[in-house]
Amino acid sequence: MKDRVFRDPVHGLIEFKGHDRPIADLLDTLAMQRLRRIKQMGFAWLVYPGAEHSRFGHALGAFHIAQRVARRLDLDPHVALHVKVAALLHDVGHGPFSHAWEHVFAGNNHEHWGARIATEHAELVEALHRLEPGLPATLKSFWGKGYKPHFARKLVSSQLDVDRLDYLLRDGHYSGAGYATYDLDWIIHAIQIASVRSGADDPSDLVVDYRRGMYAVEQYLFARSYMYAQVYHHKTVRAAEWMFIKTLERFAELSRSGVEPPGLPIAGCMARGQQVSVDDYLRLHDVTLTMALDRWAGIDGGPGAEDPVLRDLANRLVTRRLFKTFDLGDDRAAAERLMPQAIDLADKKLGAVARFYLHLDTARHAAYLASDDEELHVIDHPKYGAVTLSRLLEDMPLGQPTSTIRLVCAPELMDDLRPLVEHALGRGRGRR
Repeated sequence: MKDRVFRDPVHGLIEFKGHDRPIADLLDTLAMQRLRRIKQMGFAWLVYPGAEHSRFGHALGAFHIAQRVARRLDLDPHVALHVKVAALLHDVGHGPFSHAWEHVFAGNNHEHWGARIATEHAELVEALHRLEPGLPATLKSFWGKGYKPHFARKLVSSQLDVDRLDYLLRDGHYSGAGYATYDLDWIIHAIQIASVRSGADDPSDLVVDYRRGMYAVEQYLFARSYMYAQVYHHKTVRAAEWMFIKTLERFAELSRSGVEPPGLPIAGCMARGQQVSVDDYLRLHDVTLTMALDRWAGIDGGPGAEDPVLRDLANRLVTRRLFKTFDLGDDRAAAERLMPQAIDLADKKLGAVARFYLHLDTARHAAYLASDDEELHVIDHPKYGAVTLSRLLEDMPLGQPTSTIRLVCAPELMDDLRPLVEHALGRGRGRR
């Protein structure tokens, strides 16, 4: 069986060789090839032109890091296989334009769809069974938090996992942002497995050696904080995401009222709460959504959507006539004072459809916020010995959650809204 090797701009060569060679057969399934047609960074390419990389490349990168960690920890071969396959498939359930899609179709997050695809899509199920009998069910348990040993799941889903370790480096590379630099080699070197959960049925857990790796972990957390502040939560990226969400909300509203616009029948079924098969869901990706947006916008040679709001929102988005923003900082009280007045003004100017042209956006970054099943431990701390990473970060600015509140609106509302914003914040503080 011939080896499979990929040249990657982030990690160099990503290799499927030896015991890992059969895993490469998963790459040829429709479920995995679909990820080539979903952008990793959603609408960030409208601001950072290089950020057009796909979730397929990210899946390869997560797999590569999982390979390295499995070797470093000398995992049991079966556990190692489960970790590497889970890393490769961790994003297989993502919808078009990634997380923005999930705002509209609540209850259909990518973890839910990932578990369904791994256990229901015939081609992928067959490929997984060839790797290991029962592997689809094992993956469902892995993603559903019932897998043992527990630490293995943290390697793929935690605050310091192979997913995050790859996407920070990858997104920084393709966006051109210089904030995403951290010492991956040293983090992998510092990761260990130790018994820190005394009395538990599964006492082993993932830990970081303080003396070896704490500075590298802090560097990683700083990089993540900077990328959220400057790239993922960039004001124009957020404005584009909300335009996309408002466009799909209008489509969903029309679909539920019996006047579904043509172009996206599977999403119409989802909007009405109808059951959608895995085969149908896999037909949804950025290309199908882009074609629908072009059709609704009327730039595909047709007349566009009959509904003027859907046609207008889609046209603005595909021609990059994006909404604008007022930065309210983190002043929640000012935002609460402002929003009723802003809604009233927009209603008077735009009528009943004003809600599609105005939104109060809160971009939150939780810094390091780990649930019990995601928590990491630090060992050999000079003061505490063994301690959770959350506890160490409690008193550091790096560990504090942050938020940025913005009023997102159509450009034609800007001049009327500006005096309200300046009054709510204190004159001169409202910024575009």
